[in-house]
Amino acid sequence: MNCEESMYLKDLLDTWDRLGKEDPLWAMLAHPDKKGNKWKIEEFFKNGEIEIKSIMEHIKTIGINFGKRKALDFGCGVGRLTQSLVDYFDEVYGVDIAPSIIQLARKYNRHESKCKYILNQKNDLKIFPDNNFDFIYTTLTLQHMRPTLSKNYIREFLRTLVPNGLLVFQLPSGPRNLVKKIIGRIFPSVSLNFYRMFKYGYRAPWDLYWIDQKVVLDLLEEINAKVIDIQKSEEQGWESIRYFVTKS
Repeated sequence: MNCEESMYLKDLLDTWDRLGKEDPLWAMLAHPDKKGNKWKIEEFFKNGEIEIKSIMEHIKTIGINFGKRKALDFGCGVGRLTQSLVDYFDEVYGVDIAPSIIQLARKYNRHESKCKYILNQKNDLKIFPDNNFDFIYTTLTLQHMRPTLSKNYIREFLRTLVPNGLLVFQLPSGPRNLVKKIIGRIFPSVSLNFYRMFKYGYRAPWDLYWIDQKVVLDLLEEINAKVIDIQKSEEQGWESIRYFVTKS
């Protein structure tokens, strides 16, 4: 990691550590009406339970079989999804970059040693060995880091995934609006902040990045990953893609 990358990673860390102190639940799930510490903790974790249940039900429909030994929630935040993954796996790890957020995740942990939260402030996952996880899940995380960094983490996901394990990750593929997409290529977070200022009256406290679907698929092919399924959705004018990927 060169000096510029190191400085960027520190800025990213500082941003999320600050958000973890100021408005942690909204920072993880930024519903406009929840800004200002308005999430109720029970409601917040119930949201995660619903999401994980939906993911697991979808996985059944596409006929993927994988082990239930170890799971990783990357960009775990305070554990919204991590806690629910414990219902499906023997052991679950949540990883995040910010000390303030990991501290809260450990506070809210209802499963003791079955669920572990780990602080990782590096641009890799070398804290974990090769072929370690049966299931890796990440959402609303890779979109807040530069593509060079998110691509590196995707490579690391495949390295730490067991053969025939399942990786599910989400990334925006760009704005639906062509003009916004062109502007966003030049200034990554301008269109997002303009939208939020216009509609909600506040500037986004983070950057939003995306990677074209073809670029992601080319990367997955390069690292010998097999795409099992793709889910597309629209979120506030952005096309979001969830990739279901296995490792042979």
